[in-house]
Amino acid sequence: MSPSVLIVGAGPTGLTLALALLKNGVPVRIIDKLASPRAGQKGNGIQPRTLEILKILGLLDDVLHRSTEIRPLRMYEMPGATKVEKEHALVKIVAPTPDKPLPNARGLGQDRFEEILFEHLGALGCEVERGTELRSCTENADRVSAEILKADGTVDKAEFEFVVGSDGGHSTVRHMLGLSFLGETREAEGLVVADMYVPKGLDHEFWHIFRGASLLGTGSTPGAQTAAGSDHVHFMFRSSEIPQLFTVIAGGPRTREFPVETRDGIIDYFYKATGRRDVVFGEMKCVSWWRPNIRMVDKFGEGRTFVAGDAAHTHSPTGGQGMNSGIQDAFNLAWKISLVYKKLAPFSLLSTYSSERLPVIAAMLEKTTLLLNETLKKETAAAGAAWNRGDELQMFGINYRGSAIVLDEGNTQPDVLSSAYSVGKVLRAGDRAPAAPVKCASDATVQTLLDVFSCQRHTVLVFTSDESAARAVIDATMALPEGVAETSVVLPRESAFQLSDAKVLEAIDRHAQTIYQVEDEPTVVVVRPDGAIGAIVLEAGGVGRYFSKILQ
Repeated sequence: MSPSVLIVGAGPTGLTLALALLKNGVPVRIIDKLASPRAGQKGNGIQPRTLEILKILGLLDDVLHRSTEIRPLRMYEMPGATKVEKEHALVKIVAPTPDKPLPNARGLGQDRFEEILFEHLGALGCEVERGTELRSCTENADRVSAEILKADGTVDKAEFEFVVGSDGGHSTVRHMLGLSFLGETREAEGLVVADMYVPKGLDHEFWHIFRGASLLGTGSTPGAQTAAGSDHVHFMFRSSEIPQLFTVIAGGPRTREFPVETRDGIIDYFYKATGRRDVVFGEMKCVSWWRPNIRMVDKFGEGRTFVAGDAAHTHSPTGGQGMNSGIQDAFNLAWKISLVYKKLAPFSLLSTYSSERLPVIAAMLEKTTLLLNETLKKETAAAGAAWNRGDELQMFGINYRGSAIVLDEGNTQPDVLSSAYSVGKVLRAGDRAPAAPVKCASDATVQTLLDVFSCQRHTVLVFTSDESAARAVIDATMALPEGVAETSVVLPRESAFQLSDAKVLEAIDRHAQTIYQVEDEPTVVVVRPDGAIGAIVLEAGGVGRYFSKILQ
């Protein structure tokens, strides 16, 4: 079957999109101009909401096995750089709850996370075409014609129904579309970032910060602090899931005076700044310059061509939202492309990708930029205030409440959320679909609703103990095109009735009814393939009203 979607860029965003589309039966072709996968940890924080998405995609077990908890950081007194001034938890480790069984972020280098995605794509027969780049594309009413330069120098001309650019901040696809990319680049706040082994001198169970040091040559001792801060230097060593491997981040007004693109340059820079010669450096895996580039598009696509991840938004890594946002872009887009590809939904459904993601990304940029500004302020960073990560960064509050394709017939009160990142007390259509512990009536296995949700179809949850009410919802779901949705009946307790054409789940200790705020029976909650609530309705007819917003 010829590929119908061309994905340009094989980072976490493009790989996630490819996997979600393939699981929906949509053939894809994914290319990347790099000859080999990217090296380096880069964005290594996987937030709790993204873990839930990875659960729905079938990746979670591999991610949990290869990742670590987010470790606490140590800040050192200057001068001397040996005495721990403060020890600070970036994230508070909390116990799982019925609605949030995956509440804690995980640390996993981007390169190792991509390896997991490669493995799962390979199992589906999909390989990334390396050393291959998009040269041009033109669009007509029902196709996008692309010229692709292959690794062997030949040019391949091919047609696709859709093209998605997940090709980074310098996106070729974005430039071809002529999309705006407004924002700012902060040249003066550039940093050098390197992955290096540190076999001795630093405890791998922590991140380490040396802040406010002064370089030799100014008349002061190593690690001394300057009054004006003009000679200010800071170092962070971020430990990884790989023993002894740290991501070394260094910055300051004089950083570019040193040959920090080399291993010896970084070591010399650190020794001069801190005097800590007990810290032993090993192999350097990779190194690059980084500067804050805070930008986003004004729309996520044009016609049949879209952008996602860094191609659509770049920002500070503070808060660990970047890679996560790209993955969530992909998950939002995949199910919509799938329905349009299968001729089950109108082309107009794809416009909701942009309208739903724009408010989320705007709120995210605001939050990460505020964190960056606080982190760069010497006084707040030294006090630890800049390292306090709020609950919003878990991303549970990301919502699409204002979307034209959600339906909420269960709430009559006005929506008062402040942003697309906020958690409300009242569950509404557009919110994250919470987890809840349930027991499968057919075999008594205990699972959570995250095990019930699918990236391949909508999940229609009907909360009722009335068999006739359940039957009405099942019939409404079965009237939809095949494969679009599946019904799960959530009983408040053990019940005598059995159903052959729907899953029957028992809510353990009524947690599901409490979490989903079920006050009247039946309550029907339609969960989209991206794990967001598409509809909350109070009778079977609401199922059809919701899907009339989605389907042809």
